[in-house]
Amino acid sequence: MSHDDPALEMSDCIVITFEMQKKEEKNDTVHHKSSGDTIMCPVKAAAELVRRIRGYPGTDGDTPVSALLVGSKITHVTSKLMVGYLRDAVKAIGEDILNIDAEDIGTHSIRSGAAMAMFMGGLPVYMIMLMGRWSSDAFLRYIRKQIEQFSHDVSAKMITNMCYRYMPVPTESTTNRDPRQHNNPNNAETRRNVGGDANRQARLPAFSQFT
Repeated sequence: MSHDDPALEMSDCIVITFEMQKKEEKNDTVHHKSSGDTIMCPVKAAAELVRRIRGYPGTDGDTPVSALLVGSKITHVTSKLMVGYLRDAVKAIGEDILNIDAEDIGTHSIRSGAAMAMFMGGLPVYMIMLMGRWSSDAFLRYIRKQIEQFSHDVSAKMITNMCYRYMPVPTESTTNRDPRQHNNPNNAETRRNVGGDANRQARLPAFSQFT
């Protein structure tokens, strides 16, 4: 649908394309289907955002979604400005009520909240990774096990199978020194997750028992 369509908020879904991102993958696309909720609907929110921006003088289809009209000049929402809004919201609600210090809030709090919302909604791990554009299990750092609902029904499920058998596997187990082990500190994928420094990437020695 075109941006000036009067029924823009009635779209079935919204498609968001990230031209550049930290994981160095260009034009990564995420789809969000309409939730039907009067407030928490990605389609309605996007339609309102598009209409607001296209209402600014001199804007067109290539105007970034970060555009903001201040007086008669178009500026852009920055991460610093967003942090200020988030912390102001925490203070307005009450740090004692939320049990959160405003200074602990940052832009990654949005990703943390989204990851928790998807997890609490029962979405599988692969779906959380795809929607959050995580190329590894790094999103797990955003899952807060202190949330009361996190352990809902866990105790009941733990006792559903009180008896079980261990079936021995006749193959040699993998040593924990093998850098191919998941999350091994010398695992190449693990090293890539800590930054783009080529010097920190894992490399097997010339004579390795794991080659």
